[in-house]
Amino acid sequence: MHVLRVLELFLLQPLVWLGLIRCYLAARRRVRYERHHFRSAIDAHYLEVRNFFKGGLLLGLIATVISLGLGLVVSPVWAVIYETLAILSLLIVPTGLVPWTVFGLSWLAYWALNPRLMAQFNTRLQAHGVTPLGLNSGVIISGLLIFALGLAATAILLKRHETQLNSPEIRPDQRGKRIVRYRWQQLLVLPVGVLIPGDWLHATLSWWPVFQVGTQHFSVLLLPLLLGVSAQVYKQRPQLAWRRLAKGYWLVAALSVILAVVARLTTLSPQWLVGLLGGVVVLVWVILAQHRYHDQHQQFWFSDTDQGVRVIGLRPNTPADKLNLSIGDVILECNRQPVHSEAQFYAALLTSPTYVHLKVRNVQQQLIITETAIYNGAPHELGIVLFTDQED
Repeated sequence: MHVLRVLELFLLQPLVWLGLIRCYLAARRRVRYERHHFRSAIDAHYLEVRNFFKGGLLLGLIATVISLGLGLVVSPVWAVIYETLAILSLLIVPTGLVPWTVFGLSWLAYWALNPRLMAQFNTRLQAHGVTPLGLNSGVIISGLLIFALGLAATAILLKRHETQLNSPEIRPDQRGKRIVRYRWQQLLVLPVGVLIPGDWLHATLSWWPVFQVGTQHFSVLLLPLLLGVSAQVYKQRPQLAWRRLAKGYWLVAALSVILAVVARLTTLSPQWLVGLLGGVVVLVWVILAQHRYHDQHQQFWFSDTDQGVRVIGLRPNTPADKLNLSIGDVILECNRQPVHSEAQFYAALLTSPTYVHLKVRNVQQQLIITETAIYNGAPHELGIVLFTDQED
């Protein structure tokens, strides 16, 4: 029962609901775009919202077990600073995701407040049962480990196929030719259980769980950790690009853990530790910059073509799943008829209402033959998304 009440208090925090609203708006914008440009949504279910709950709760449970097992203690003042900055970031940057920048800025702000301004609030905080924490090494080490947990959770999301939807967005290039951009933009608010010094929550809510270690009391708080990444590709297969990006996140997460262990075994000053925390935040931006650089220097795949019709999307749970197609493949023939436009492709489909036979050139420039049954009388339910025909 206490666990449910702790979760209930987490759900009452404004950052959770603001993040959910952002996910809903992003999902609605995607579905409208797909219906406008491709006649129907690639996935009409609001996958971003489902991932917000499904992925957030499962990963949050794992992160909470690890966090409480390590005994990660954070300052309640830092928690307030962090959540305030996270809320502002979602309001000020409505189309972007900057969670790790917010995380780094929260520690910079906490460092700026210590010790000049915090001394003024210590007496008031103690009067309400809050044990103030100064800028000490233990708190910053907890910050490094929380940062690592968040990066690891983001890497897991990037590698999980069921959380990814490769939705194409049509863009013109410099020559007026149509090209496709694929974007991965998933936002989560991860419930990470942390220890807060003092029994101020228990004093207000008598049922709130309190732990005692020696003479020190700790309350458990589910910290709303903002996660997410906004990445895009023009010249890479999306799934391969997301996996490569996930490897970079894993490396930075591992580095954060190593730095935390080194800091625990040495006597680095808090100022140095804040600098190290800022350094790993910068590394995340380096990983994203490397991702963009790598994409810009790849062979271009996702453009309109005069030889056949290019596959730019595949709807889940359709006959297309059995055709062994990939994004970027070019369909040269449908039911043994050459095709050069979307209209020709669907006209060829109608010649065989229950079966489709395709000749395809894949992204490795290999010719393959693939076939499968389709829905009788519903060629548009095949599940292959193509460039729509341009009007003259």
